[in-house]
Amino acid sequence: MCQRNHGAGFVTWFAVPETHLDLTKGGDVLVHYVSSEHGSRSFCGRCGSSLFCRSDHHPEQVDLTLASMHGPIDRPPQAHVFFDDRADWVEVNDGLPRLGGADGLQPIKPS
Repeated sequence: MCQRNHGAGFVTWFAVPETHLDLTKGGDVLVHYVSSEHGSRSFCGRCGSSLFCRSDHHPEQVDLTLASMHGPIDRPPQAHVFFDDRADWVEVNDGLPRLGGADGLQPIKPS
């Protein structure tokens, strides 16, 4: 689903508590759509940039695309989630934990 939404082999997200998200402008052009039986995505109605993902699996948080942020981040990526759904042609050799399964968060044993 992320591959289709972003037109890329993967997307880097980070999560914040819903209570910490403060959209200061652009809310009037934000477009929301139901992308699955358990979640929705939001994008800019002007430029089409994908911005947010919400899931019933973790309703207290919002996922944001890291590439949409300006400025430094306070930590590097921590893990690969939904790793078993990655594009076959994506090679990953960074040593980060690989998670998958139905909720995307179950440890995947190295092969």
